[in-house]
Amino acid sequence: MKTPVNAYTLKNHFTYSWWKYLLVLIAGIFLVDLLFTVTRPRTPENKKVDFYVYGFVNSEALTAYMDEVHQQDLPDMEEVTFNALTSEDTYGPMQLTTYIAVQEGDLYLLPREQFISFAGTGAFLPLEDDEELMALFNDAGKSLRRGWRTLTDSDETHLYGIPVDQVPGILNLAYAEDGFLAVLAANGNTENVMKFLRRLTRDTITEPAPSPSPVPEPSPAP
Repeated sequence: MKTPVNAYTLKNHFTYSWWKYLLVLIAGIFLVDLLFTVTRPRTPENKKVDFYVYGFVNSEALTAYMDEVHQQDLPDMEEVTFNALTSEDTYGPMQLTTYIAVQEGDLYLLPREQFISFAGTGAFLPLEDDEELMALFNDAGKSLRRGWRTLTDSDETHLYGIPVDQVPGILNLAYAEDGFLAVLAANGNTENVMKFLRRLTRDTITEPAPSPSPVPEPSPAP
């Protein structure tokens, strides 16, 4: 005998089976998101430079700067962008670990604790062989000593990061506490990522000049 469909049976059905509809809704949203992620057009790794900041960014200033570098130094790239990662204590480390594990992002700005942790695993590219970059800091009398780290599973020691206290001008664009700039080893576009890093450090190695104070107008004669 079929159960009659009326207000009472519908109410009873939804009282005990609402979770099934919620589950179907969540599964549907997940499948749509997965389909979009898999099918959306992706820029080839060798045609983009991504700057990931695990900290805080001045979005307006950094967007303008990235656009300028794109036009002047990296015109062959399809994308020169930044991504501001959350630095929230619970979710932030998990997000950062995921991005590095799946090899997303090219250049990272991250705090000292996270830099040391990932540098020890070999996640970042050694920088000491880039003659132009080294000459820039040597000529400016800047020390990169704090950026040298030893791999945890060997005795190899390399320069894995640029301490941001040696590029103070970067504070106008982004900030990470006692931070370091580091290039992801598996970035897929080393030539252009290093070109971006050289430009960024050259522009920020000194404090920006302060804006000139306006000259006060002379007081009118009495």
